[in-house]
Amino acid sequence: MNVIELMDSKASSFSKTDRKIFEAIKKFPNEFATESITNLTNTTGITKSALTRFAQKLGFSGYLEFQYQFQIDTKDQKENSHIKTHSEIYGSVLSHVEETVDKEELQDLIQKMRESKIVYIIGTNLSRIPAEELHITLSFEDDIQSVFPYDDMRPHKYREDDVLIIYSAISGTSHQELMKSLRKDNAVRPYMVLVTTNAKHPLRHNFDKVFALPSASLADSTSHTILSDTFAFLMFNDLISEMLNNK
Repeated sequence: MNVIELMDSKASSFSKTDRKIFEAIKKFPNEFATESITNLTNTTGITKSALTRFAQKLGFSGYLEFQYQFQIDTKDQKENSHIKTHSEIYGSVLSHVEETVDKEELQDLIQKMRESKIVYIIGTNLSRIPAEELHITLSFEDDIQSVFPYDDMRPHKYREDDVLIIYSAISGTSHQELMKSLRKDNAVRPYMVLVTTNAKHPLRHNFDKVFALPSASLADSTSHTILSDTFAFLMFNDLISEMLNNK
């Protein structure tokens, strides 16, 4: 695993500063592989301590060791250049999701859905596609009642034996009002599940269960895989569908 792939594998757990460094390295790989740490701090505004901590999170003793390995990887990549196709990148996303999702936790979720009164499934923007797909999948189950409410038709009240599943890739800004209403003292909370590709999702503490999925491996920084999170969600749905079919 080269440095870029290593960073990709850790990306879901990066802090805001880590992600800024990560994006800068992808955008200016040659500079980060060759420039001194002093020059980098002057040109990027990233502090030396932040670069050091970032390198240590990846398993290096410090930034110099990270940079030495990055120089080797950059040289190897130029000698063996291969631009990944979107099918290769998406294929990698699908296999990583299948490998990392805990099957027992998924089985527990299915049992929760079977025992629930209603399963509400919510997703907006690109997350809307997998949310609607899961609703369609569950509609074929005799013992699961699912609802895919539109934004302006969401229920004002839930039951304790309801399940609420939210697909949200990054920040969940479109769900802030919903979270606020569920945090009220007199609000009845359903069993809440977050499916996300951001392990540090800002709303994660509101949920009873969080499935943090891996996103695309962008070793080739020229690829624009804007649908990578959607593919991860769809693979998650496929795993649920497979378990439902094997009941």
